[in-house]
Amino acid sequence: MTAPVFRHAVAPLCRLDDGPLAGLRHRTVLDAATGTRQLALWQEEHLPGFDVPPHRHDCEEIITVLDGAIEATVEGARHAVHAGESILLPSGCLHGFRVTGNVPVRLLAIFGSPSPGIFRADGTPSTPPWEGGASDHLASH
Repeated sequence: MTAPVFRHAVAPLCRLDDGPLAGLRHRTVLDAATGTRQLALWQEEHLPGFDVPPHRHDCEEIITVLDGAIEATVEGARHAVHAGESILLPSGCLHGFRVTGNVPVRLLAIFGSPSPGIFRADGTPSTPPWEGGASDHLASH
């Protein structure tokens, strides 16, 4: 059996320099398009002060902070997550985060689905910019 190796640097980069998500650098490394059956892996970088608005997914998510720190808000409760730490987000929970400190945050987001659904706080489905949506894709409509 062969085990394919995926180089993060060759995954398409979505770089947002303006709008509500200015400062986001996103790569979808593994998902249904690359052949996964049960998981997806995103790599992201967020600049200091960056806020990810509240949203939900239709599967579990693990956020692993590689560099920097975030304050995650999960169903109203705040959690500090620093480099070398992960937070488990249950399927359907309302969550978001903001970058704390003065350094960019690098993180991995691992999903329990090869095609994780994204839903705004009001429950409506959302399409992120790296899939052709707008940079304000998490705003309530």
